[in-house]
Amino acid sequence: MKFKYKVVTISGTEQVGKINAASRDEAIELLQKHKLVIINIKQDKEWVSFNKLFSFLHRVSSQKIVMFSKELSVLLMAGIPLVEALRIQHDQEENAYFKEQLFTIANMIDDGSSFSSALSCFPNIFSGFYINIIRSGEASGTMQKSLTHLADYIEKQYLLNSKVKNALMYPGVIITGFALVGAVMMAFVVPQLTSIFRENDQELPLPTQILIIVSDFMKDNFILLIIGTIVLAYGLKKYIGTQKGKENFDKLIFKIPKFKSIFRKFYVARFAENLSMLIKSGVPIISALKISGDVVGNEVYKKVIYSSIDEVKIGGSVAYAFERSDQLPPLVPRMIRIGEKTGKLDAVLEDIAGFYTKEVNIAVDGLMALIEPILIFVLGAGVGILVAAILMPIYQMTEMF
Repeated sequence: MKFKYKVVTISGTEQVGKINAASRDEAIELLQKHKLVIINIKQDKEWVSFNKLFSFLHRVSSQKIVMFSKELSVLLMAGIPLVEALRIQHDQEENAYFKEQLFTIANMIDDGSSFSSALSCFPNIFSGFYINIIRSGEASGTMQKSLTHLADYIEKQYLLNSKVKNALMYPGVIITGFALVGAVMMAFVVPQLTSIFRENDQELPLPTQILIIVSDFMKDNFILLIIGTIVLAYGLKKYIGTQKGKENFDKLIFKIPKFKSIFRKFYVARFAENLSMLIKSGVPIISALKISGDVVGNEVYKKVIYSSIDEVKIGGSVAYAFERSDQLPPLVPRMIRIGEKTGKLDAVLEDIAGFYTKEVNIAVDGLMALIEPILIFVLGAGVGILVAAILMPIYQMTEMF
């Protein structure tokens, strides 16, 4: 967010300007660090409105963050100071929005902010997970190493996410395309053909009668159907955006045959990878679990992870909390218990992440191989029924002559 401010400097001069910060309190803290007396500070409403209106322009892809992290790591390894390294990346950046944010981040660091504090002002670009890894790198003096690990982590997560999304999108796109073509044909093409049957006043086969009824309904209500579909899609999107809607949706995906196993393995792999990296970076276990729960991306698993936080706070083990959940494969808590006993929890979690990532890849490949013939059969059957409903009365007409 961007905030407008009016301040007084040590010399007594009034200054006005704008500052990027995650919240008003953080903006005040940043200004006070520079020994400025704040007269007035408020959110820049015009900026907020602009962001909402053109939010699609303010997206920074995972690939972009991967390249940013790798390049920054190389520059730091070469002995270039952080601010100068960020300015170099700013000069060569092609994404106008990201370029602007890099400029702001470099200026904030130059003014005395830490790298992690500067990144936290842009939560739409850098996740809480990313910021905490950077913060740990700052504390331990291993910033360059942390950036390399982050780049590898984001790249692996991107590939895994893409594979699962493609498995879901492929049948969706095919069926949606077929439904749109079918709707247009039923509303505009079929009525032209069925009008011939009506003129002959012949008894029509049942499939053709059904086709005519459906076609007439779609022709008469085509606009209403389009509006209804848009309203339904918008309402569903808004509902899923609510806390309750997100919880119900996240529960629903674990009830879909064939997909529920993939989703379980996917979220276990993501959680294990997140927690392993946070522990390796020196983040305390309770903070690491909280961050992992926040970024796992599923409310069901978030609750499971949060339950382990309560267990750890009273001196219990992470494995014990996971053993009570039916959402995790039995292998996971057993391996975590071994990791806790041997003091190698991060390594065990990394092994779990690797194992379930491979399982997801195998399951998705198998599902795609199964979906393709099913889609071909379904689409072929749909086209066959449509063609048969049209040709049957035509064949009857030719027999009459």
